[in-house]
Amino acid sequence: MKTTDYTVIRSRRRSLELRLYPDSRIEVRVPLRASAREVEDFIASKSAWLQARLRGQQLRPPRIPLQYRHGEEHLFLGQHYPLSLARAARPATALQQGSLCLLAPEPDNPERIARQLERWYRQQADGVFNRLIDHHFPFFAVRGHIRPQLRIRSMKSRWGSLSSLGYINLNLELIKTPLHSIEYVVIHELCHLEHMNHGPAFQALMSQCLPDWRRRKRELNEMPLR
Repeated sequence: MKTTDYTVIRSRRRSLELRLYPDSRIEVRVPLRASAREVEDFIASKSAWLQARLRGQQLRPPRIPLQYRHGEEHLFLGQHYPLSLARAARPATALQQGSLCLLAPEPDNPERIARQLERWYRQQADGVFNRLIDHHFPFFAVRGHIRPQLRIRSMKSRWGSLSSLGYINLNLELIKTPLHSIEYVVIHELCHLEHMNHGPAFQALMSQCLPDWRRRKRELNEMPLR
């Protein structure tokens, strides 16, 4: 792989990180003092994983841009629901009779419908994500860890991350995936409370918390972020 195939971003960080974006851009985030050889060796160590992910991206059908029109299907917890749009003075969103029902002052305005639906997704994500964190955190609490605070973010290249400042960052798009996929990401990030890398100790802890995590990881990695 040539050095022109990826972009190196240096910052005040301790570890090297590889990011693959949906448009196949590759970024390597490295410490300020990392040498070119260290970066090249890191990329080489990730080569098989990277090539597999790139092949997977090429095999996926292109995503059709959402139009936010009546009858268009949208995902929630892994299931498809058609939009049911109706005019009303005050906006409201709810799942009713197998449809995502949105009452809106301007139901024919895609931009406003998109913002209203995103607010609903964030409300649902806050409840679902926090419940899963609360369910699994006692295992980590007895090991001396402090519960991280949830932040729901829009991310282009990852499903979640754990901040050294005490935050667990989860991608809003996760609320569109099945519950077992969300659970995998939550446990993955909680395991980083103990191991900040993905080495053997981290994998052993993952297996202790979620024996089938590798299967769930494969399924999730096949889903596009957007």
